[in-house]
Amino acid sequence: MNATSPLHPRRATGVSLAPAGDVLAVTTWNVGYAGLGAGSDFVIDGGVHWFPPSRRAVRDNAGAIARWLAEHPSDVVFLQELASAGPPNYWVDLKRRVDQALTGEDALFYADLTSKVQVFPLAVHHGLGVYARHPLGAGELFRLPNDGDISSGLMVKNYAAVLARLASTTGRDWSLINFHLAAFDEGGRLRRRQLAHVFELARAEYAAGRCVVIGGDWNMRLAPTEFPNTTEAKHIAWLTSLEADAAPPGWRVVADPAVATVRTNYQAYAPGENYTAVIDGFAVSPNVDVRSVRADDLQFRNTDHHPVRGEFAQKEASDAPT
Repeated sequence: MNATSPLHPRRATGVSLAPAGDVLAVTTWNVGYAGLGAGSDFVIDGGVHWFPPSRRAVRDNAGAIARWLAEHPSDVVFLQELASAGPPNYWVDLKRRVDQALTGEDALFYADLTSKVQVFPLAVHHGLGVYARHPLGAGELFRLPNDGDISSGLMVKNYAAVLARLASTTGRDWSLINFHLAAFDEGGRLRRRQLAHVFELARAEYAAGRCVVIGGDWNMRLAPTEFPNTTEAKHIAWLTSLEADAAPPGWRVVADPAVATVRTNYQAYAPGENYTAVIDGFAVSPNVDVRSVRADDLQFRNTDHHPVRGEFAQKEASDAPT
C-alpha cells in the first residue's frame, strides 16, 4: 500500500545523466538532522536535552555532512533523518545543503516525520533521501506497519520505504530501497514486522527480474561485534538483533563488523563509554554479488551514525538464480 505523504522528486541540474552499469556503489547514512553531533545527548535516548548544544554546532554538522557527501561520491546515496529547517535543528536547512552538494544528481525525498503545524517556523520535514548519479524514475512509497498510531504530541510519524529504480545498460534494472525502521518498539516486534514488509517489496522487485539493493538504518544489530563501553543496560534496552532467518532464502544481509555505525545518545560522545553497535548496512537479492562493504569511522563528530559504503555487481545472467 502506498504511503499518503508525498514523495518529492528533484532532477539533476546542468548535467545529462547516463544509465547505470552492472556495478553500483551505494552509501547509506543516517545524518541525524544535523543535530546529533558528538556534543549532543537526546532525552528520548536517556539524555537530558531536547535540542542540540547550539545553532553553531548544527551549522558545523550540516556543513561537514554535505562536504563529506561531495568528497565521497557514490552512484547512489541513501540518507535517513535528512531534515529541512525546523525547530529540532535550530532552523539550519540540512536538506538544502545536501541538495547543493549533490546538485548534479537526481533525488527523491520523503518526510516520514512531520509536524502537525505546517507553517514556518514550526514546520518539521524530516525523513528519507535518495540521490543518484544516474536517472531516477518517479520513485514509489510503500507504507510500513506502525501499530495504528502515527501521532505523538505535535509530531506525526509515517513509516515507509522509498523505492527507486535505475535503468541499466545491461538490460536488467536496479531496484533500490531506502528505509529507517522503528527504534523504541518493545522487544523489536514492530521492527521485525516492518522488515518483513520491506523484504516482501524487495522479493516482488526481484521476481520482476530486477537487481535489488536494500539499505538504511535497520535499528537492529547486524553484526555481533562488541565494542568497549561503560554504558548501563537501561540505555541499550532498545537494542535488538537481526534474526538469522529474517532475509528470504538466497538473500544476503551485509555490514562492516569492524566499525560501529551508531552510538548511544544518553550522553555526549565519549569513546569507550557510549555503547556502540553495527546497525546500518545492506541486503541484496540473489542476482547481486557483494564486492565490498565498508563503514567510515568519523568518530561520530557530526551525527550519531557512520556512513557505510557498499559496492555491488550484477551476476551474469547464467549465474543468477531463476
